[in-house]
Amino acid sequence: MADENGVDRAMPQEHGDTTSRSQVEEDKSTGTKGDHQGSDKSGGDEKVEKVPFSKLFSYADKTDIILMLFGTIGAIGNGSAMPLMTILLGEMINSFGSNQNNTDVVSAVSKVALIYFYLAIGTGVAATLQVSCWMVTGERQAARIRGLYLKTLLRQDVAFFDLETYTGEVIGRMSGDTVLIQDAMGEKVGKFLQLFSTFIGGFIIAFIKGWLLTLVMLSSIPLLVASGAAMSIIISKMATRGQSAYAKAAIVVEQTIGSIRTVGHVASFTGEKQAITSYNKYLADAYKSGVYEGTAAGAGFGLVSLVVFCTYALAIWFGSRMVRNNGYSGGDVLNVIVAVLTGSM
Repeated sequence: MADENGVDRAMPQEHGDTTSRSQVEEDKSTGTKGDHQGSDKSGGDEKVEKVPFSKLFSYADKTDIILMLFGTIGAIGNGSAMPLMTILLGEMINSFGSNQNNTDVVSAVSKVALIYFYLAIGTGVAATLQVSCWMVTGERQAARIRGLYLKTLLRQDVAFFDLETYTGEVIGRMSGDTVLIQDAMGEKVGKFLQLFSTFIGGFIIAFIKGWLLTLVMLSSIPLLVASGAAMSIIISKMATRGQSAYAKAAIVVEQTIGSIRTVGHVASFTGEKQAITSYNKYLADAYKSGVYEGTAAGAGFGLVSLVVFCTYALAIWFGSRMVRNNGYSGGDVLNVIVAVLTGSM
């Protein structure tokens, strides 16, 4: 009887242990599903509303507007320096060529060198205004956006962080996306204005100095534009994909660390291996995106260099015919070649 009672007393305990193990396994299964749902939630094909570029400057105040104005003036001046330099380069070549046996060669070249010096001073001031003003206003507006973003997050209900997003994703987006926004509204805007000014100024000077040679060189522009556009599109897509992969990896880390602190079962029930596997998977995706981005950048720059040097060969050959038949000077030919290539780059 004692043995039977002992067996009876052991049966509920064994049943309780079985129930506990089943509950733990169910919790593990639920947690695993939750992780998959979280990954699907952040990596799903949700339609994201595109924001117009002008909306980036919605948080600019009067100081930012003044900084952007001076930065724009500096960018235009800095971008116009290279086309103006091509004029001086042509003048210098003509000074050397027309004064080979003349004592005035030093005087003629010195005048061009002095103009070079003045251009250098102006370019230095313009470049300083461009970079400093745009970077400062970008930092100011990005800091304002970060503050408003955090303020908006703090107003959300607790359910928002369970159903819509996770702490790791919020931190990753705040530290990553705001940096991209800062670059887009800061240094990159100044760079765009600089390159656009170089493009316009280069072709204006080239058509003035030698429109026929310029038209011949324009045959290479479609190849340059196509290679540059393809490279930019691929790099942009790969950068976006890599940023998304790093955000998902941050979610895995946040969930794993949170489980360690609150439940303590990550290492006990093979959650550690699952977390490491998921984290490595997202890192591998980011690595692949980086490899594709680097390969696209290298191939794009290689193709651009090929087209540029082929254009040099065509322009030099056709320029020699212009010197012989149309009265071009060596300085004019070099001026047109450098102006077109400067504008197209």
